[in-house]
This record gives sequence, C-alpha cells and structure tokens, in this order.
Amino acid sequence: MKDDKDFQKGSYSQRNVRFGVREHAMSAICNGISAFGGFIPFCSTFLNFIGYAYGAVILSGLSMEGVLYIFTHDSIYLGEDGPTHQPIEKYSTCRATPNLNFFRPADSNETLAAYIFAIRSRKTPTVMSLTRQNLPNLEGSSVENALKGGYIIHNTESPQLILISTGSEVSVCVAAAKKHGNIRVVSVPCWELFDQQTLEYRKSVLPDGVPVLSVEAAATLGWERYAHVSYGINRYGLSGPGNDLQKFFGFLPEQILEKSEKVIEWAKGRTFCSLLDRPF
Repeated sequence: MKDDKDFQKGSYSQRNVRFGVREHAMSAICNGISAFGGFIPFCSTFLNFIGYAYGAVILSGLSMEGVLYIFTHDSIYLGEDGPTHQPIEKYSTCRATPNLNFFRPADSNETLAAYIFAIRSRKTPTVMSLTRQNLPNLEGSSVENALKGGYIIHNTESPQLILISTGSEVSVCVAAAKKHGNIRVVSVPCWELFDQQTLEYRKSVLPDGVPVLSVEAAATLGWERYAHVSYGINRYGLSGPGNDLQKFFGFLPEQILEKSEKVIEWAKGRTFCSLLDRPF
C-alpha cells in the first residue's frame, strides 16, 4: 500500500510487511494475523512457490483462517525462467486441498469476483492464481456470473462441443469457438464455488448430450469431474519466450480449434451424459 510505510520495530502501526524470500514464514505470519483478528491479511509470490508455503496454506484451511494468497505467474507463459517457475501441478494440489478456494480468473471481471469472493470467505482461505501476461477483457464475462464459480461465457444455439477452461486459456477457447460457430465455451474460475451451485444450474451450463473438452495449461488431473476429454500439460514446462511455449504446447486458438474438431468427429455416434449426475 503506497500510502503506508513498513511494519518494523518501533513502527507497529504500519500495515506493509516485507517478508523477504521466505514463503512459509510469510504464510504462517498471515495465519497469525488472521487468528488475532481485526485484519484480513494477504500475501503474494509466484504460484509455483506455494510449494514452499504449502504447510502454512494447509494450516489456513485447517484453522479456518480466511487468508488471501495472491499468487502470480501462474503458467507456462512465464517463459524464460523455465520449468522451476511454471506451476504445472500446483492447480491440482490446490484443488485437492480441503477447505481451500482456488480461483483462476480469465479477465478483470473474474479477478474482481475473486477478490469479492475471497474477502467474503472468512472461514476459508483463497488462492488467487493470476497471470504474468496481459489478458483481454472478454465480452461474455461478468462479476455476477464469475461469483457462481462457472458459467457460459460464449454460446451458440446448438453446440456440438463444450470447451471448459480457466484463466488465460479461456480467451484462447473463445477465439477458437468463434472460428467454428457451433462450440460453447464455459469459464470455471473456481471449481469449489461452481460445485456449490444447484444441480439445475450446473446442468444448464454442462447439459446432457454434448461432449465436453477441458483446456488448461497445466496437469489434466481432476478435469474428469466435468470433461469427457482433457487437454493440458502432463509434464514439466520449458524455458523460452511465452509465445513460443504457447505454440509448442498447443494452446494457440487454431491448435485448440483443431483439437476441438477431432473431438467432435470422435463424438459422432456416441452418447454423452453430463458428468454432474453423481450419487455423492
């Protein structure tokens, strides 16, 4: 906060804490501030370094502390820093952690929704997964819809395929869908929040009879809860310019369109039920 100074010895009223490069201590201190009360603490680093902080992040969930983890540089598009900085498996880690909200917004509307949701969640910590690169503001996005956790961001009258995605890949899916004409795109910035919606609403987003392809530049583990087919990165990343890596790993609009057409062809003659109908 630019209008405040640093918290330090003899200056305890200040609100900025310079934690240094020590992710576990940073997160643990935020737990302590939250437990003390009166403040909503947040801390920030690259998403990949949640690996160092993870013990304290788990404690946030266990202790029901509503800490905001504002983590950035969330994918392969980080580029030249290479696989040590590219959180291929971290989405799955966060989504598998009980009492933790993982929010990966696709644009400014969804980012605002993530902040609103996180500030309201006083008994549950939130990990916000934000990009390094700029993203376009999407025509079909809104704060209201993003607060449902998942929604239709691009639609067509009779979809042959549903692309379901998060974060920076949503705009890529929308661009691919516009080239095809019969593809619906669903943005799911927060699985945990989407799963809390009524079955009727969720099936209006992911109905029976339409195959679903998930697209996310990370491990595909977990997408089987929504998608019949998944495209992602089940290996470590690479070092190189972000645009080159996007092409190498197959996340350009024309590459997603090609994969979509293959799924549409594969789906012919098959019956698809919504994967949301589960007994528990």
